[in-house]
Amino acid sequence: MRTQLSFAPLRAKLFVLMVLIAVPALGLVLYGNLEQRWSETARVRQGAVAISQLAAANEEHLIQNARQLLATLTEFPFLVLATNREFCRENLSNLRKLSPDYVNFGLIEANGTVFCSAQPTNAAINLEDRAYFQRTVQTRDFSIGEFQVGRLTGTPALNFGYPVFDANGGLKRVVYASLRASRLSDALKHIRLPSGSTIILVDRKGYVLARQPELENWVGKPLYSAEVVRRALAGREGVFEMPGIDSVSSLHAVTPIADGGAASLFVIVGIPLTVSFARANAILVRNFIVLGVAVAAILVAARFYATSFFLNPIGALVTAAGRLAEGDLSARAGVIQGSTELTQLGLAFDEMAERLEKRQTELSQAHEQITRLNQDLERRVLERTAQLEAMNKELEAFSYSVSHDLRAPLRHIEGYVGLLGKAKDNGLPEQESRYLGRIADASRQMSRLIDDLLLFSRMGRAELRKTDCDLRRLVEDTIQTFQDETSGRHIVWDIGALPRVNADPNLLRQVLVNLLANAIKFTRPRDPAEIQIGCDVKSPDETVLFIRDNGVGFDMEYADKLFGVFQRLHLDDEFEGTGIGLANVGRIIARHGGRVWAEGRVNGGATFYFSLPNRDQANPP
Repeated sequence: MRTQLSFAPLRAKLFVLMVLIAVPALGLVLYGNLEQRWSETARVRQGAVAISQLAAANEEHLIQNARQLLATLTEFPFLVLATNREFCRENLSNLRKLSPDYVNFGLIEANGTVFCSAQPTNAAINLEDRAYFQRTVQTRDFSIGEFQVGRLTGTPALNFGYPVFDANGGLKRVVYASLRASRLSDALKHIRLPSGSTIILVDRKGYVLARQPELENWVGKPLYSAEVVRRALAGREGVFEMPGIDSVSSLHAVTPIADGGAASLFVIVGIPLTVSFARANAILVRNFIVLGVAVAAILVAARFYATSFFLNPIGALVTAAGRLAEGDLSARAGVIQGSTELTQLGLAFDEMAERLEKRQTELSQAHEQITRLNQDLERRVLERTAQLEAMNKELEAFSYSVSHDLRAPLRHIEGYVGLLGKAKDNGLPEQESRYLGRIADASRQMSRLIDDLLLFSRMGRAELRKTDCDLRRLVEDTIQTFQDETSGRHIVWDIGALPRVNADPNLLRQVLVNLLANAIKFTRPRDPAEIQIGCDVKSPDETVLFIRDNGVGFDMEYADKLFGVFQRLHLDDEFEGTGIGLANVGRIIARHGGRVWAEGRVNGGATFYFSLPNRDQANPP
């Protein structure tokens, strides 16, 4: 069935390609906007600093007027050092009438008691706790106080102090003036601010002395808990960005006002960041609109070009390829109307289709030939299989013949040797008796060799029957079979923790018989003999077991010969054997899908390892 042609994914990829082309332009727009923001931020920072400095200059003008006024009063000793309270009060009251910006004037004794003030009082008042008084006494100079509501006037004001010295230069009194707090705000009214911006004048404790705009709700309000005010009072930065008192992210400029020493007042100007970026945002929107129109025009033109010179020619090629895929080898693309590359692709496609048609004919002929060859091969395989079956039967017959035909002469030899042995008791010479002993030993060795060869042959044909085996019990049962051979010997058996394994119990018993027999045989010169059986590795894939002894060992140079047929590392007069036992071990473990190896050293004992897989594996032949 022919697949319906769809160019939706291809159109999508072309669209993505056009968008990627527009990405650099978008990057330039964003970079330009970023530079514009930097420029606008720098301009706003400069403006904020200028506004804060202008506001500070206006406030300093009021402070300098107060300083000059108080300094001028100290030039009249008859007033500031007067002893007549009424005279002093009357003159200060007249001064207040001439200076409407101030709510009170007064003289304070060195101990903090008010001597006289323009605002009449009927009781003794002590102003020792006032900040301006304490600073004037400490610095013996002009000082600026903090926001307060006057005890005598009840009006919000900012007090200033100035020292009065006697003829000997000692501090006699402090003359003070209370400036109306509203005058501090008046000094800010004529400063033009960007939309949403604020100016705040605070004292060293964070109390608001003046604010523009919204003056009525802010004068006297404590703002020390506000992060922006604490940062301004710290005096470490002149300009910084952070949320303001109204939680709006703003650019803040701070200008301190000092009274000759440390800063006493702080002008804080806050301009919202939206004001800083307003012009940059407008330019960004305009550039985005221009870029969007340009990209849309490019996409329309690209769509028209792609359809006419790209998609339609590809459609013709896809249609021809679909017919070719369905088996129509006569399908051709024909003349492609499009770009030069697609025209060349159409010609190459038609050439390919023609070659495929020719190749298909050749393949059909080759297939017929291969079919004939396969039939002949199957016939040969059947013949070869029949021959192998016949050979296997002959081998079985040969094994039977070896088992019976070779044993019969051996039995005769052993019988006649026995008869001659009885004659030995009747005076057979010593040398002939020794010859008879050697013949008897050789016949027994030959019998054992025949048994081992038959066992080795059966091991390759025996069916593997794996079950869950208790390895410890199997080891203990096997050791019991060697009681006659180990009788009278001192053997220390060390059986470690042994796991349950998945194996053929009969074949695994044969492995243990051969390995334990070797350990018993080669530890014969040792007293005591030490034989250890244990588990070396227990992993998810396999279990590795070992049998270790303290016997005569072997040279590791010949370790690769241990598991071969008829391979022995010791002479017959030292240790008996046929060289088949370890070959049987190797074949049995290989059929289980495991491996065998050994380690040892001459007169240093030997360790034989074998592994059993924990999951079923294909049985090797």
